Amino acid sequence: MADPLTLSVLGGAVLTQGVSFVYDQAGELLRRRRERREAGGEPEAAEPVEAGAEVLAGRPAPLVADPAALDVVAGEMARLRRELSGYADGVEEITPGDRDLLVTVDALRGLLEAVYGQRLTFRGEDREPSGPVVEGSVDVGTVLGRAVAVRGGEVSGRAHVRGEGRAERVEGGGEFVGVDIDRIDGR
Repeated sequence: MADPLTLSVLGGAVLTQGVSFVYDQAGELLRRRRERREAGGEPEAAEPVEAGAEVLAGRPAPLVADPAALDVVAGEMARLRRELSGYADGVEEITPGDRDLLVTVDALRGLLEAVYGQRLTFRGEDREPSGPVVEGSVDVGTVLGRAVAVRGGEVSGRAHVRGEGRAERVEGGGEFVGVDIDRIDGR
């Protein structure tokens, strides 16, 4: 989770849009999850959701939920969403100085980032812009063949890619790679 105080620099209008964005996104994800479970469906990739272009800094990839990740965080996501209901409904005032609000919005955003696999940064916030996050690690004793922390064919846009690894030994003919990407298009 990021420092929720990065949200305190936002103006009231952007913070209000941010509250609506995380509240609506969480609601949509939880609704789809419930419908899938009622239908007896297996976890599958959900349809992409439109990103909040008016509130997000950067250009996130289409927001496609990881159903397995959603299953893990659904209870906490529902709880945090309930905490925001008064703000989202306009009953409670949204102010950048409300630390409890900032902590709740940041926590819910963190869960959304985990489910969508990308960063969601609001306009005016001092953090990396919105976009995909790809991270991997490998920790092995001996590498006899090839060990790669992150392998990808193509990365487009402003993605954050990080691979890290540790190997005790790499045998002759072995290869140990942190990140292996064929093509990067930084559009």
